[in-house]
Amino acid sequence: MAHENNNDFADWLYNRYVEALRKNDTIRALIFLDVMSQYFIKALTQRRFSKQKRYTGNLLKSIEKAHKNGTANKLALVGEEWQREFQKAMADYEKSLREMDFDEETITELIIEKKCNYGNN
Repeated sequence: MAHENNNDFADWLYNRYVEALRKNDTIRALIFLDVMSQYFIKALTQRRFSKQKRYTGNLLKSIEKAHKNGTANKLALVGEEWQREFQKAMADYEKSLREMDFDEETITELIIEKKCNYGNN
């Protein structure tokens, strides 16, 4: 993990949790949530991991908040996986607009709007 903030493992756990939720695989989601909690509690007790602990804590808080608000099924991926998912979604959206024969100006406007509202719909 040669990542600058070294949050790759926490991102991976969180993203597997989100994917399991999206597939309605509650048991698998709970397993990833438990591992992430254990990682937060035990593996990051050393002072040198304070940034990773804070980052993982924020991911756990976002999960808790989403469950309280009833929006857990709308959690988005994080990190590089989110970036890939976003790029694919935008490319697919642009392709569908082109297939509907929208003009270039309209396509550009709709893509900008979609990017601004991504994850809020």
